[in-house]
Amino acid sequence: MFLSRVDKQITNAFYEIELNDDRTLPVRIHVTVLTGRKGATLSKGAKITGGEHVAFHFEYTLSKFDELESPEVPPEALTRL
Repeated sequence: MFLSRVDKQITNAFYEIELNDDRTLPVRIHVTVLTGRKGATLSKGAKITGGEHVAFHFEYTLSKFDELESPEVPPEALTRL
């Protein structure tokens, strides 16, 4: 599907954000983009109900900030500082 054929009137994006156990930092973001082709997608308002359409799923896993350990520096590298 070429971008110029995308029906921007019915393109939707949804996202879910997962937080860590104490609910202070995001650890995962899942984004879904749903779109259709101009003239080939069935819709009711801005909602896609059938025809030619596609869903893109993106998932980002963020660092576990409080679980990172300090890297071990080899002794040879310390003597050169």
